[in-house]
Amino acid sequence: MVRYFPSNGQTVLPIHLGFWPDNPASPGDLIITQAFSAKLPVVCRHVHSKQPFGLFRGETAMNYAFSTFLLETVIVIFFIKATCFILRPLRQPRIVCEIIGGMMIGPSMLGGSRNFSYYVFPPISNYIFTNLGLMGFFYFFFLTAAKTDVAAIAKSPKKHKYIAAISVLVPMVCVGATGMAMRHQMDKTMGKPSSVGGIAFALAFSSFPVIYTILRDMNLLNSEVGKFAMSVALLGDMGAILVLVFFEAVVQANVAGAKAAVFYIVSVVIFSAFMILVVKRAFEWVVDQTPQGKLVDQNYIVMILMGVLVACFLTDMLGLLIGTGPIWLGLIIPHGPPLGSTLAIRSETFIHEFLMPFSFGLVGLYTDVHFLSADAWDNQLAPLVYMTTVSFITKFISVAAAAAFFKVPTRDSLTLGLIMNLRGQLDIMLYLLCFRKHVVSLPGFTLLVLHTVVITGVSTPIISFLYDPNRPYRISKHRTIQHTPPSTEMGLVLAVSNQEALSGLITFLDFAYPTTSSPFAIYAIQLMELMGRASPVFVDHKLQKEEEGKEGEEEKGRVDQMQSAFKLYQKKREECVTLRAYTAHAPKRLMYQDICELALAKKTAFILLPYQRERLEDNAPTELVDPGMLSVNADVLAYTPCSVCIYYGKGRLRNAKVRSSVDQQHSVQPSRVRQETYRFVVLFLGGADNREALHLADRMTANPDITLTIVRFLSFNHEGEDVREKKLDDGVVTWFWVKNESNDRVSYKEVVVKNGAETLAAIQAMNVNDYDLWITGRGEGINTKILEGLDAWSEDHQLGVIGETVAGSIFASEGSVLVVQQQVRNQKGDAYIELFSLQAGAGKLEAASSKVFDGNKSRILRMEELKETIKTTEEAKKDVAIIDYEWIKNNNLSEVEMLDGEKRAVFMSTIMGFVVDHARYYSSIH
Repeated sequence: MVRYFPSNGQTVLPIHLGFWPDNPASPGDLIITQAFSAKLPVVCRHVHSKQPFGLFRGETAMNYAFSTFLLETVIVIFFIKATCFILRPLRQPRIVCEIIGGMMIGPSMLGGSRNFSYYVFPPISNYIFTNLGLMGFFYFFFLTAAKTDVAAIAKSPKKHKYIAAISVLVPMVCVGATGMAMRHQMDKTMGKPSSVGGIAFALAFSSFPVIYTILRDMNLLNSEVGKFAMSVALLGDMGAILVLVFFEAVVQANVAGAKAAVFYIVSVVIFSAFMILVVKRAFEWVVDQTPQGKLVDQNYIVMILMGVLVACFLTDMLGLLIGTGPIWLGLIIPHGPPLGSTLAIRSETFIHEFLMPFSFGLVGLYTDVHFLSADAWDNQLAPLVYMTTVSFITKFISVAAAAAFFKVPTRDSLTLGLIMNLRGQLDIMLYLLCFRKHVVSLPGFTLLVLHTVVITGVSTPIISFLYDPNRPYRISKHRTIQHTPPSTEMGLVLAVSNQEALSGLITFLDFAYPTTSSPFAIYAIQLMELMGRASPVFVDHKLQKEEEGKEGEEEKGRVDQMQSAFKLYQKKREECVTLRAYTAHAPKRLMYQDICELALAKKTAFILLPYQRERLEDNAPTELVDPGMLSVNADVLAYTPCSVCIYYGKGRLRNAKVRSSVDQQHSVQPSRVRQETYRFVVLFLGGADNREALHLADRMTANPDITLTIVRFLSFNHEGEDVREKKLDDGVVTWFWVKNESNDRVSYKEVVVKNGAETLAAIQAMNVNDYDLWITGRGEGINTKILEGLDAWSEDHQLGVIGETVAGSIFASEGSVLVVQQQVRNQKGDAYIELFSLQAGAGKLEAASSKVFDGNKSRILRMEELKETIKTTEEAKKDVAIIDYEWIKNNNLSEVEMLDGEKRAVFMSTIMGFVVDHARYYSSIH
């Protein structure tokens, strides 16, 4: 068998191993034939026929091309995976690990051994290896382009367009000027103006596929800087495609004259018209044939993947760059569901995990660090070193300066400058193109590959150090239920991914009882996994409706049931609830950022999430329902800018029909609409989270359809109690007790326990009351003595120790569970935060107390407890800012002075009444 193989520009004589038809020789004889070409040597091997048990007959598998190829496949994938594992602690992106893994099999490392090259990577098997590597690049470009939303270019802000233009033009001009200044030093081919322009273009532009893949690896896709960088890179890529067409036309003109350039432009126009007018309409027809919520038929996917190879063939046949065909084909595919998402599901793993290792193995075979010698420095390496250095510096400075000019924060500007310098797959392909066109030699190609590894490998850890996407969520202002005044609108974010969870959350909101005086502002966000798209999408349906007018998704025949449920709930509760709907398309590990950003922007008091657990599909017992959603709740709890409520709906509340305050107000005969009563219980174990849960339960006390029981757990002999937390708990519980002492539907109990076993026994004893909803805090500030022995059994950190116990199957309760976590503020100390609420608590205490003498006595007792709480703030003075501390202390002192004045007035009125009564008595006697 005869094959032609490239020799990387080296002069290699062909050899004939074994049988040659025109000149028979015995197998194994080495015969040197005439050189057909110094560039394209001929390598011939004897074609062996495999025999059964050949190993025992002295045969070796390395004599067979396919067996050798199988071994090469195992080796290259192994080295790439091993490199990724080794470099993971250094926060290196996948592209760096893959390039280094590919270099391990090349002449730079193991390939430098003659035996390794001869037996493992002989030219006859490299032919298959090389072609699969090119196919890997083509399919990678196609899949990334298919995820790209070209329509987003028109919606990009002007500052993104300016920064994109600056990020390409300034480096290109500077690198081009540097190259032209050093032309006399370059070799003949590299010194051509077209070659200098091609290198300047390759070094100046930022690739969207590269930035997307690296930001995905760094979990920055959904961050503010990540979205900014991808928008700028996408704009730059669209301009780069035009520049690439122009550059290739110039090359055609230099090689074959102006006529060839004209034919090249005509070929570009014909191919583009065919793609837009024929292929794009075929893709739209496929989308129309796919039922809503279903994947595209497998036959269509196979035809599209085969179409990638057809696009490569057509572009190569027409004289275009072979890599542009897959990119153009991917750009016209409708991104997102159903076609884009189905392509990603069906092919992404195979392309990234199987084909791409061949691509980086191909790069490794062409990369040889031994060519970086002093002999190649003057006319090949030195100009490239200066051009790459100028490229990095000018791009970093121009992007950072332009971003700072548009009021981007300094850290974000520096981060953006580094991100736009990242190099990757598309850059490597351009370097291969330059090598194929003889713009750069093998030493130059090796230098450019090492430049990619160094720039990307060094920049990514610096980006991680400079930019923390969770930093904006650490705020110092109060965003809690406890600090929301009772007669004001309370904002909340409702985040849900499926319709089953939505029904339970809406039921809970009705039990929370919004009224016209204390309405809810609900920001409902539907979470959808990002599939078939590169950039995360956050849709505000109100703005979308205003932009699109009456043409919505309903008219297209694709109605979203969850959005319809949001609209229906808003319509039914419009007098006491305002609801604004959103949809977030993001990777599951980044969904928490959309939730937290919305809560931060809307200044909500809490985030309401459904409880997430791993469970199997009813119709497919081997598949999990919403896999990966557990991490969403965990990340929201960790980075939330406000309080968080996690609701686990079950039992009677799943199908509960709740009467809202609006129904009650408009009912002509309230007795006829009276519904069954639901029993709620608050397990108050102390701490910030339980105080937040008690304030939420207080809002439910106005609901006539529920009875509420507060059970406070205290440690025996006050063992393990924190004095400060105890005082804060006393203040909140006292406020709640006095406010609701006249409410027959509210009861209060106290339980003294010695350890976690007694706590669990007490909760289990309450289970006989058949409560419909268990409310408790997640765990912050709870006396560890109360939970002693229970922490070791806790596995689900969503609900905390007590919440997990009540929700577990062993507890055998049919009641739903609500777990509350109070906002963790970014400040020097948290102790005095709860004391601030006592100012409002004292006012509520005064309003709730009875006007009879006994009621005044109770209020005086509460005032004395408030004095003790103020005294406790003195002990916290070391941990908080002095100004804030004094402000809180003065506010509490003013409350004490007010209550002292009321106490004196009550006492004086009592004495005056006593004196007047006795005076009248004596006057009546005399």
